Amino acid sequence: MTPIVHQPLPAAIGHFPAALPDFSDTARWAQVLVQDNLNAPRFQQGDVLHVDLGRNRFMGDSHYVVEIGGQQMVRIVQARPGGLWIYPVGHPGTAYPIARELLTVLGEVMYATTTRRVG
Repeated sequence: MTPIVHQPLPAAIGHFPAALPDFSDTARWAQVLVQDNLNAPRFQQGDVLHVDLGRNRFMGDSHYVVEIGGQQMVRIVQARPGGLWIYPVGHPGTAYPIARELLTVLGEVMYATTTRRVG
């Protein structure tokens, strides 16, 4: 088993942490800064996702960090009749099937550190 690598904590309110450059092959956890609103309202721009890199295969319907065609993204991966389907949280109508061999699961999103504006 590889050792757990502790990443620095997110910056204080009003300051955004730098996105981590990639997924290390020795780390167990990663933090991913959300930079778009495709997964809103669940995840919004500025949220920090905590990703378990040890869960690097489909283990049931959940939010995953995946790589498709060299592009990394956060998507829901769901088992449906006929195979796996993926889509962003904010746009479930755009779900499409994907062959398992084309989908690389980098990790499962376990929880998010969110900041919301009040008022």
